[in-house]
Amino acid sequence: MYFAILWKNPEISLHELELVKAKEISFPKKGIVIFDTKYKELLPQLGWIIKVGTVVKEKELQEILSDVKIIGIQNESNGKHLKNTIGIRRYKLVDIFHTDREIKNKWKEVINLENGLYGIVEQYQNIELYEDVDFGKPWRSMEMGMMPGKLAQIMVNIWLSNLIHNSDINIDDICIYDPFVWSGTTWFIANYLGYDFVGSDININYAEQNALWRKTSKFYTADKQFTIFNHDILSPRKHPQPKDIFGEKIPNLIVTEWRLGPIIKARMSENDIQSAQKEVMKLYEWFILQIHNLFLSQEQKPIIICTIPIYPGDNYIESGLAKLIEDLKSTKTANHRTLSSIPEIYQRENQHIGRKILIIQ
Repeated sequence: MYFAILWKNPEISLHELELVKAKEISFPKKGIVIFDTKYKELLPQLGWIIKVGTVVKEKELQEILSDVKIIGIQNESNGKHLKNTIGIRRYKLVDIFHTDREIKNKWKEVINLENGLYGIVEQYQNIELYEDVDFGKPWRSMEMGMMPGKLAQIMVNIWLSNLIHNSDINIDDICIYDPFVWSGTTWFIANYLGYDFVGSDININYAEQNALWRKTSKFYTADKQFTIFNHDILSPRKHPQPKDIFGEKIPNLIVTEWRLGPIIKARMSENDIQSAQKEVMKLYEWFILQIHNLFLSQEQKPIIICTIPIYPGDNYIESGLAKLIEDLKSTKTANHRTLSSIPEIYQRENQHIGRKILIIQ
């Protein structure tokens, strides 16, 4: 059995956990999940999980911790109990939602779960990766929006959980496409996870410059394909063919974040917010139509996972896109796609616009 510490937005965490096909799930305490999986090798790929490890019984701790001088534990009572019962030498208080570098790098962290069960932390959220992706790249701009690397990884995992477990596709054949590649965040995450990537945008200057820097990163996977090219996905094309754009490596996954719209300030009127939403809505509708037309000839069409902005007050982008996809089913060239979403909103503190993850398949 395994356990995981969930960060904020537990529903998003549980969707991502589908990547490892978690079963026998229980929730011993708030923010903690216990589960079983036969896909242990995929656990390090999870992005929204703070800590993960194996579940053991208290009587097993003495042998496991026999050579450990210091353990991380969540409270004094647990520390004193383990000191008296299994003879641990020293303990250090560590919040379950935070990482203590000394414990992570040199010792062991133990989580008190329930009914004599404990978790031994084996893996921590890769904060260094996200710092590298979000803040290390030399070419970036708040004017274009900044999809967090962690969010990109969550989106890839949610997507792959559907693809890997519900088709006969080989993982080595996975190619991820981002039609709004801009500074390259989706590529950095796809490459780190070991997948081929194709990116395009109306302006690829930032992505090209960041690609040179990225190849020097310790998180870079050298043997995976990376292609970027100038392309306006919103530009009307007559009878487009995927091979004309991508060559032989046709993407089977699309992960992207487009515009979150104009900057929304606390004092903006409801009319201004609705105008911003209408502007973005038109662009998203056009994006879906172009993707629909581009992959029309493909028997196996790529799944799309993207974010949409969530504004203060009434929101209708999701319902509008759902209607658009439903309307496409009635056409002679129907893709027969469906739209679903994760209800929880991804939103940082003090932000007026949140993000909602949509899945179109």
